[in-house]
Amino acid sequence: MSYYGEVMLRARWASWRDWRQQRRGQANARWGWIRPPTGRGPAIWMQGFADYDDLRLAADLAKAIRQKRLDLRVVLTFEVEHPELLEHMDGIPGLGYGFGPCDHPQAVARTLERLAPLRYLALGAPPRRHLAAALTKRSIPAVFMGTGPGPAALPPVEAVYPRNVEQAEAWHPLLPAGRIEEPVDFSTLITVAQVEPNFRAMACGGDDRQLWWVSGVSAASAARWIKAWQGSPLRRSGLLFLSGHGKAPAGLERMSRWARTPLAAGSSLWVDEGRWHPALAVAAQGVHLEAATSTGDIWQAFAGGRPLSAAPTARLPRPEAMGPELVPILADPNTVLARWRDLAGDPMAAREQGDAARRAFWAERRRAGERLPAFLERVFAW
Repeated sequence: MSYYGEVMLRARWASWRDWRQQRRGQANARWGWIRPPTGRGPAIWMQGFADYDDLRLAADLAKAIRQKRLDLRVVLTFEVEHPELLEHMDGIPGLGYGFGPCDHPQAVARTLERLAPLRYLALGAPPRRHLAAALTKRSIPAVFMGTGPGPAALPPVEAVYPRNVEQAEAWHPLLPAGRIEEPVDFSTLITVAQVEPNFRAMACGGDDRQLWWVSGVSAASAARWIKAWQGSPLRRSGLLFLSGHGKAPAGLERMSRWARTPLAAGSSLWVDEGRWHPALAVAAQGVHLEAATSTGDIWQAFAGGRPLSAAPTARLPRPEAMGPELVPILADPNTVLARWRDLAGDPMAAREQGDAARRAFWAERRRAGERLPAFLERVFAW
C-alpha cells in the first residue's frame, strides 16, 4: 500500500513513484491538491482508508446523505483504490471521490483549506495525528463511525457510532455518554441478504456433493488447510473453497479461471473474486472464518444461514453478541474439518446452527436500519 503517514521523505518518494507510473491524481492528492465537487453548498469530508467494506459503506452513506440534503457536497477520499467500487460512486450528484492526503502538516492544511468542510467523518479508522490537530485548530466537528479513538489527540468530536461494545468502551473515558451512540454495525445494510441458490448446481452438476468455505485464509495457512483437506474423509465427496488476500497459493486453481463446469470431488479452489462470496455463503455446508477476515465477509456468512466457526484471531464485528454456541472458536484446520464431519452427519443440528446465524444477522440489520434515520437527521441538522 502506498505511504500516507507524516514523514516527508517517504511521502515524497511515494509521490515520485506515482508520477513515474502515471498515477498523477494520487500523487497530487497525497499533498492535498483535492478539489470538491462543483457548487456552492457546504462540503462534508468522508475519509476512508484501505478497507473495502468501509469504503463500500461510505459510498452508500454518501448517497443517503445527498438524498437527505441536496445542498451538501460530499467528498469521499481513500488510500487504496477498489475499481469495483466505482459503480457505486459514479452518477451520484454532488459526490466527489478520489485519493486522500498524507498526514504531513502541509498536506493536511492544504486539504482543509481547499475543502473547507462543514463536518469531517472518519470511517473505519480515526484521523492521524496532524489531521486531528488541524481539525482542532480550525474547530471542525468530527464524527467517528466504526472505529475506536486511536492514539492521536482527539479533534472536536460531535458523535461516535461504534461498531461493537469494545469500541464503545474505548470511547467512554474520553467523551460524555450523550455523544456515544449504541453499538451497531451499519455494514449489515449493504450485505447481500438474498441470493439465488444456483452456485451449487454449477459446481456440483447433478452430484450430491458438499461444499465447505474458509474465508480469510493467509498465504501461510493455505498449505495447512490443503494438507488437512487431503487427509480428511470429507474430501471423498466434498469441495473446499479458500478465500483470502494476495496471490493464489501454488497448486490451487483460481475461481477467476474456472470454466463453470462441475468440479471433481475433492477439488480445492482459491476464491480470488469477492463477487463469489454471497453465493458461497448460501451454498456451503459450513463456513470457517480465519484471521483478518473482513467484516463484510463475516456478515455475508451469517446471512447465508450456515453453521459457522472462527479462528481466535478472526475479526468478529459484534463479538459480544456472538457467543461460542453461535460461533465456536477453533484454531486448527483438522479441528474445523472434524466439526464439519460431525455436521455432515447431523443435518438437523447443522440447520439449527445455520438458522441461529441467520437470525443474528437479521437482528443486527434491523437495528442498523432503525438507527440510520437518526444519523441522517443529524446530517439534516448540519
